[in-house]
Amino acid sequence: MGLAARFTFGIGAFALLFAGISTWALLNGAKTLNQETADTARLEMAKATGRIHAEEYQLPPEMAGKQYSAGSGIKVIVGSGDVAVGERKIPSKVFRVREASEEEGGLGRTLDLFAPAKGNSNPEQRFVVLVLLVTAGLVGVVILFASITARRVSLPLKTLTEDVLTISRGRLDHRIRTEDAVGEVAMLGWAVDRMLDDLVEGQETQRSLEKRQQEVETLREIRRNLRPMEIDPPKGFKVDTLLVESAGAGTGDFADALSDGEGRPTLVVGTTATRGMPGALLMAMTRAYLRVAILEGHSPAESADRTNLSLNRDLSRGLYASAMIARLEPSDGTVELVSSGHKSPAIRWDAEEGIFRKLQPNGIALGFDRGPIFRRSMETLSLQLKKGDALFLFSPSAFEETNPKAKPLGENGVYALGKIAVEEGMPAMEEKLKTFLGGQPRSDLAFAMCRAVETEEVGNET
Repeated sequence: MGLAARFTFGIGAFALLFAGISTWALLNGAKTLNQETADTARLEMAKATGRIHAEEYQLPPEMAGKQYSAGSGIKVIVGSGDVAVGERKIPSKVFRVREASEEEGGLGRTLDLFAPAKGNSNPEQRFVVLVLLVTAGLVGVVILFASITARRVSLPLKTLTEDVLTISRGRLDHRIRTEDAVGEVAMLGWAVDRMLDDLVEGQETQRSLEKRQQEVETLREIRRNLRPMEIDPPKGFKVDTLLVESAGAGTGDFADALSDGEGRPTLVVGTTATRGMPGALLMAMTRAYLRVAILEGHSPAESADRTNLSLNRDLSRGLYASAMIARLEPSDGTVELVSSGHKSPAIRWDAEEGIFRKLQPNGIALGFDRGPIFRRSMETLSLQLKKGDALFLFSPSAFEETNPKAKPLGENGVYALGKIAVEEGMPAMEEKLKTFLGGQPRSDLAFAMCRAVETEEVGNET
C-alpha cells in the first residue's frame, strides 16, 4: 500500500473510530443532560410551589395560557404571570390542574403548581460545550495521527537522504536502510540499491575492459619486440616464419628462426599453456632459453632439455610450454626434428610424390619434469629435404580456427595452407587464411617453413 493510500486510510479509520465514539458520547451526554434538566425542573417546581403555597397567594387576574387534556376529565392550563404572595409579586409559570365534577359544567378539585419563570440551568449552553469538546477532541486526534504519520514518513526519507549522500561521497559499498520504510519510500530504497549494484558492476566491467585493453596493448608490444632473428639461409634453401596475431590479447604462440655459429638454421614454433600476460611472459622465457641453447650450438634435443630444466625451476605447478624444433644440416639437407609436447605435427611436403606427410616425434611439454622423464620421452626424427621438398611447422590452435559460418579450418585446411606456402610463399598463405577467417584469428598463429629450392629460385625471390 502506497503512502497516500496509507495516510488516507489511516486518517479515515481514526476519524470513523473517533466519530463513532463521539456520537455515542454525544447521545449519552444529551440523554443524561435531558434527564438532569427534567429533574432540575421538577425540583424547582416543587420548591416554587412549596414557597407560594406556604402563604396566601393570588393568581394573575387574567392568566393567558394554553389548555391541555390529560385524560380522565383532567385538564391542565399552562400560563405565566406575576403571582401575588402577600405584598410580593413573583413571576412564575402556573400549571392549574382541574378535575371535572360529575355534574355537567361543574368544577371539581383544582391544583395549582408553580415554577420559576426562568430556570436556573442552561441546557443549551451545556450541550454546546459538549459539542465543542468533542470537536476539539476530533481535531486533536487527527493532528496527533497526522504528526505520527508524518514522522513515520519523514524518518525513512531522512535516512534515505543520508544514505544517498554517503554513497555520493564515494562509499559505493554502503547500502540503503529500508527496515522502517514502507510503500514508495521502500521501493525507492530498493531502486537506489539496484542502481548502485548496476553502477558498481558497470565500474568493475569498465575497469576490467580497461585492464584487458591495456593488457592487449602490452602483449602486442611484446610481440612486436620479439620478432624472429634475421638469418641468411644457406645456399639452396629458403627459410620463412610468420606470426598472424589475434585480434585480442593472444595466446603466446611464437615462431623463431636462428642460425648457430656453423651456419645451421633452426626453426622453432612454440605455444604456452596460458593466455594473456602470463602467457606472454612464459613465451618470452621459453623463447629466450631456447635461443641461448640453440645459439650455443646444441642439438634440438639438447636445447629442449636445457630449456625444460630452466622452466621447471622457474615455473609454478601447472604452467608449461610446448615447441617443435627443427635444425637443418645444409651440407646434405638432413633435418633433426624434436617435439616437446607440441600437439600439432610437422608436415613434410614430398615434391616427388606431391603429398604431405605428418611427422610427430614423441616428447612431453617443457617445464613438467626436472629431466629424467623428459629425456627418456624425447625422440629425434631425422629426414632429408630434397630439391622441392619443404618442412612446415604451425601452431596447434590452427586446426580449431573457424570461419564466420562456424566451419573449422581443420587438418585439411591447414594442409591446403601449407601447400600455398610452399608454392606461392607465406604472404599468399596469410592472405588466404584471413580470407577464410573473415579477419584476424581468435588465437595467435605461428608458422615456420624450410624449403629446398634451386639456386636460381632463391636469386629470383631475392
